[in-house]
Amino acid sequence: MPALAVTFAVGIGVGAVVTMLVGGDAHQCRQAGGPVSEARIAELEASPVQGPATFASSAASGTVTAAGEASGWPTGVANRAVASRPDTDRLLRDLLTLAWNDRRDFSEKLDDFLAEHPGRDGIAIASRGVFDLGENHDVLPDDALRTMYRQQQDPALRRVLAQVASMRGDNGLIESHVAQAAAGLRSAVPADRQHALVELSRSRHVAAADLAAPLLRDSDTGVVLDALLALRATGNQRHVSLAAGLIDHPDDAIGWLAADVVTDLQMLSESARTRIAEHELAAELPPLPMPAAGGVSNCGPAAGM
Repeated sequence: MPALAVTFAVGIGVGAVVTMLVGGDAHQCRQAGGPVSEARIAELEASPVQGPATFASSAASGTVTAAGEASGWPTGVANRAVASRPDTDRLLRDLLTLAWNDRRDFSEKLDDFLAEHPGRDGIAIASRGVFDLGENHDVLPDDALRTMYRQQQDPALRRVLAQVASMRGDNGLIESHVAQAAAGLRSAVPADRQHALVELSRSRHVAAADLAAPLLRDSDTGVVLDALLALRATGNQRHVSLAAGLIDHPDDAIGWLAADVVTDLQMLSESARTRIAEHELAAELPPLPMPAAGGVSNCGPAAGM
């Protein structure tokens, strides 16, 4: 009997240890695969060439392979889509590194980089590079910054260039940029006015608030709401009274948002946002592409299980 009791106790202990190890491994697999799977699912669902797809849950598609199969895409296509993502860290590091045997300055390297990497991903990496050099006047001098702004055609990168100049104390470019972005405010189409207000919001400069303020009296509710959002993103204490005038608006959505904007703006001084703050620009950078999934997984079909 004592021998049986000891054997039984040892068996329970071993079982508990195995359960903990398996449970921990499963937890790690879910943690490692979840974000990639969810991102891929969103990409596959948004694809214009994809047919209807159903997903039981995010846990049911714990790997990129599973997401590809669930969406109706061949597994190879889904995996190639992930593998084709750029190595963001390497590209950014190469862009910012001025080698001793490379006679190009940063602006020339940026031009070559964008020629080699056209499109949204290239613009996002280039924008991050410009932001990272915000305090580096040696690699990115003020004159070069202004020249790049005049020569650049992409509006998102132009905005970042102007914002970096404002961070350094030169507001000329950002004031010019918001004036151009505000052109759509004069459109007879409400959607055009809303688009212009969104662009003004991204500037994070008080000059945009002054241009957005007249749209608080717009006849379209959606335009008024976007004007309030632009005021919250770019205004300061000087604009509190403009938002406060809409708190009693007959439209409850406008009144609620106006009160929220007033609360936010009251915390800012009248000199706030007269130059771009680094943390606010960081929040408005074009999103970097998701890096390719790397490493070997021990979980699910991707590992051959």
